[in-house]
Amino acid sequence: MARLNYQHLYYFWMVAKSGTITRASDRLGLSQPTISSQIAAFEKTIGSQLFHKDGRRLMLTEAGRQIFDYAEQIFRLGEELNSSIRDRASANRCRVSVGVVNSLPKLVVYRLLNPYSPDNH
Repeated sequence: MARLNYQHLYYFWMVAKSGTITRASDRLGLSQPTISSQIAAFEKTIGSQLFHKDGRRLMLTEAGRQIFDYAEQIFRLGEELNSSIRDRASANRCRVSVGVVNSLPKLVVYRLLNPYSPDNH
């Protein structure tokens, strides 16, 4: 099997969760033909059909169910990673208040404090 395209996996996962390409395309902000072609490319890459139609809904095939279970874990872990990064970034910040007398030129204060600005890290 070729290297896994996580964008294809994400589109597949969204369609599987939504039940239809229409709902998934609305959630993703992409056109239906775009989603359909990405799913078709993913199916071609993995060599298995992922959905079968049941009326208007798309139902997962056996291969689709197996891949969906992995996708659930992958994207849950991805969200945990994002959350951990956000928490770490906010935990490393501290607020510092600096009092400066009016007689000290603002440009001097700026140059003294600029190396400690969060924008410089």
